[in-house]
Amino acid sequence: MTTHDHLEQSSAVSVDDVRAVVSEAIARRHGRTEPIENDTEILLTGMLDSLTLVNIVADLERHLGRKLPEDLVVARNFRTPQTLHASVSAVLAGETR
Repeated sequence: MTTHDHLEQSSAVSVDDVRAVVSEAIARRHGRTEPIENDTEILLTGMLDSLTLVNIVADLERHLGRKLPEDLVVARNFRTPQTLHASVSAVLAGETR
């Protein structure tokens, strides 16, 4: 069982849950990963490519038990695990962006 298997299928997700999903998706894609913190610039480091981004969204959707809106999938939302968490949390809270 992977770390992201422990995500609660609820209306809330922690930044640590998001970081775990991001870390595991990057590790699956690249075979390894450097430690990723909540403020790691995953876009600037080259760790995040389009396939990894799609996998992160799919993993989050599976564990949240719901689809995320397509407009969530823009580069600015994937700058760091923290920015992704903020975007996902806003969607789950019903905020419009």
